[in-house]
This record gives sequence, C-alpha cells and structure tokens, in this order.
Amino acid sequence: MRKIFIYILVVSLASFIWACKHNKVLKSTDLTFKYEMANKYFDEEEYYKAIPLLEELIPIYRGTEKAERLFYVYAFSEYYLKDYILAAHRYNTFVNNFPFSKFTEECQFMSAICHYKMSPKFSLDQTDTYSAIDQLGIFSRQFPESQFVDSSYVMLDELRRKLEKKSFMTSKQYYRIGRYKAAVTSLENTLIEYPDTKYREEALFVIVKSYYEWSENSVDSKKEERYNNTKKAYFKFAAAYPESYFSKEAKKVLEEAEEELEKFLSKKA
Repeated sequence: MRKIFIYILVVSLASFIWACKHNKVLKSTDLTFKYEMANKYFDEEEYYKAIPLLEELIPIYRGTEKAERLFYVYAFSEYYLKDYILAAHRYNTFVNNFPFSKFTEECQFMSAICHYKMSPKFSLDQTDTYSAIDQLGIFSRQFPESQFVDSSYVMLDELRRKLEKKSFMTSKQYYRIGRYKAAVTSLENTLIEYPDTKYREEALFVIVKSYYEWSENSVDSKKEERYNNTKKAYFKFAAAYPESYFSKEAKKVLEEAEEELEKFLSKKA
C-alpha cells in the first residue's frame, strides 16, 4: 500500500511540474522560444502540447520563412493524434499555401491518406471511401513519378474492392428481403461496374433465383415473360460456370421455372 501511495505521489508531482513548465511556455512572450518549443514538442511526439503553440504562432509568422515549417508540423500533429478530418484540412491548407514546397507532394499524399483512414467497413456509408478514391486519383495524376504512387495504387485497389463488396452485399440483401426486381437490377449493375468481380459467379446465380421469385410474385400478365427471363438467366449462368458450386440448386430453380411456366401456359390455353 505504501508503494502504491509513493507511486501516485511521484506521478502527481511529475504531472504538476510538467503542467507548470508547459504553462510557462504558453505564457511566454518570447516568440522564438515558443517556435523552438513547438518543434521540440513535435520531435518528442508530444503533439497535444505542440498544437496550442502552433495555433498561436501560425498567424504571427504567416508570410515568413518559418511559416512553412509551422504549417507542416501542424498538419502532422493532427494526423498523429488521429484527427484525420482536421489533418486532411491542414494538409490541403499547406498545399494551397506552399504549392512549390519540397513538402507539397508529401502533404498532398497525406491528405489522401487521411481520407483512406476514414474509410469505414463495407457495411457502412461509403462517402469517405469515395473521397479517398478521388484524393488518391488526384495525387496519382499530379505526381505520377512520386515515390508514393505505388502505395496509392495499393490503397485504391483496396478501396475499390470494398465498394465492390458493398455493391454485391447490398444486392443480396434485396433478394433476402424479397425485393426481387431491385435485386436483379442491383446485381446486373454490380456486374457492369465490376466486370472482373470475384462475386460474379454467385451474382449470376442470385439473379437466377431473383428472377424466379419475381416471376412467382408477379401478376399473370407478367409471369410468362419473367419465367422466360429466369431461364435465360440460368443458361447465362450455366454457360459461364458449368462446374459451379451452385449448379445443382440453379438447375432445380430452372426445372421449377419450366414447370410453373408450363402450368401457366396450359391454364392460359
């Protein structure tokens, strides 16, 4: 118990001393001292201490040689504190203020990285994913010879795969909740937008099932057309994937569609 008490006392004392020293820096009227301390805090990875100094110094040093360093450190401080929204804004501010800086390329890339970091899992809204793709595309076009281009392509592929999965899973969800027309439309759009998708086989299979269920739930005037569409969808699937894992179930759907179509046509006659 005594050791714990001593530990708490030491930690509290150290915190108090730190707070006093930091307050002294904040209250100082020596701008050179504050500039040096802002850089020192940054180098020592104490970003939360650097930021208030940077916010004070940037307006004062705007237009001077020190401004570039201050803006650069400011952006990275926000980034390392994982405030990616603010960091992206700071990087863009740097790029706009210092378009010919040796750090402009890096800051443009880091702005894209911030959007990449904000991209959520596929099941959530993908606004940030689209923003990241746009930003990475802009960077790749502006700096085609950059050392960061290969990394940007890797991230672009990852983000596009996420959108591809989102598109396919949304389409399947339409099927699960009985919105068969929406499922067909959405799946066909997925295949158009992502022609090489790894979900192609299953997408074609779900289209077969969707057409069949859509037919079953249609008014009589639409049944013949939609059962025939089921058959067309099956033959498209079977031609593309004759040895598919889904072949047996797809064949069963075809047989049921043909049986229902035959019943419908005989009734019609």
